[in-house]
Amino acid sequence: MSVEPLQMPDPTASSQLAAPIRDGHEIHQAALRHGLNVVLYPRQVLMVTTPDGEHELSFIHGIPQSSTLAAVTYAQDKRMRRAHLERAGVPVPRGATFSVGRGLNDAKNFAERIGYPIVVKPAMGDNAIETFHNVLDEDQFDRAIDYLRTPPTERDTFVRSAYALTELREPGEEEGRVVVPPGYRFLIEEQVKGEYIRILVVGGEARSAVLLPVPPSSMESSEAGQDVFDELHATARQLAADAIRAVPGLTVGFVDLVVTDHRHPVADQHAWVVELGERPGLSAQASVSGELSQAGGASILRHHAGERSIDLPDPQDDVAVEFHAAAVPDLDGAVTVIAEIARSMELSGYIEITDRVEGIADGVLQGPAQHIAWLAEMLVDGTLAGHSAMLVEERHRERQELDTFTVR
Repeated sequence: MSVEPLQMPDPTASSQLAAPIRDGHEIHQAALRHGLNVVLYPRQVLMVTTPDGEHELSFIHGIPQSSTLAAVTYAQDKRMRRAHLERAGVPVPRGATFSVGRGLNDAKNFAERIGYPIVVKPAMGDNAIETFHNVLDEDQFDRAIDYLRTPPTERDTFVRSAYALTELREPGEEEGRVVVPPGYRFLIEEQVKGEYIRILVVGGEARSAVLLPVPPSSMESSEAGQDVFDELHATARQLAADAIRAVPGLTVGFVDLVVTDHRHPVADQHAWVVELGERPGLSAQASVSGELSQAGGASILRHHAGERSIDLPDPQDDVAVEFHAAAVPDLDGAVTVIAEIARSMELSGYIEITDRVEGIADGVLQGPAQHIAWLAEMLVDGTLAGHSAMLVEERHRERQELDTFTVR
């Protein structure tokens, strides 16, 4: 029986980094660049500390701790989010929520009233995923609802977040099929026409803007966006900032606008906030370039450090860290894979098994911060050639003269 050779990744390629871990990865590499020590746990719980250990920052999926749990909950409950936006005078498409049980007839009547095409999305949960755009008729509506009847944990696009809303109701059963409870709700919105713009807002200011060919949940990996921040009208930037500000306690987030022309004042055209999320949503920036996505992560880190009055040193692309991985199920296999991938990324250093009982490997990694962060994120995510760890720690150290990467 032949063994398939290990396919070496390209950590600079957007296709090599799944959207759910993009945000945390960009914060991770920014922290390493700025000389901060990092501890990474599953579900992208990231703790970063200054070298003297006196200051600590924490993130989850790229969300800084300054964004409150209440704010994240508001953002993930789309009915509540719409209420906050409308109260603040932020324009949103016509929409309403319904249940998959008794609410279906009312939902279909509402869709007829506002007119197809419509957008259908879950009323709660992670934003900008599992969204059905361009639903043209009742048949397509039925298919969208049939998909949403599947319990979230069984869906292909399910993302397990370690925060915010949790479905506590028991699933139901329908003709032998496990389905969501009859009270599970979904949102119908009018599908508005225009340019689709993803805007990153950090600390009350728009920091980047990407014109997308299609909404993010519809994007193929080959469809690149266009950086339009410099030409985005100031009133559109302000509208995005106002939308984030309308959700109390949210310090970072993305806002998706649909406008007739992003270069013109919003008062002179149709403009709507069609999506808002508590995460940075940097996969849109990554569709333009890795540099734009990295810049977004760096701006979030710098802002959060500023909130804590932490002065960050100038960033350095090339770093040296002590590497510690714990609770690794297959130590021998993981160490071999880490070494092979490290060599392919031209990292220098070494790794060795230090505790077989606890599943611990230690070593030194030297090279681009981006590559070191990528390796750690994939290992903790369980997607490093199938290997996983429950914790990875990286502590800065003086660089050694090491020509290659070895297993000790």
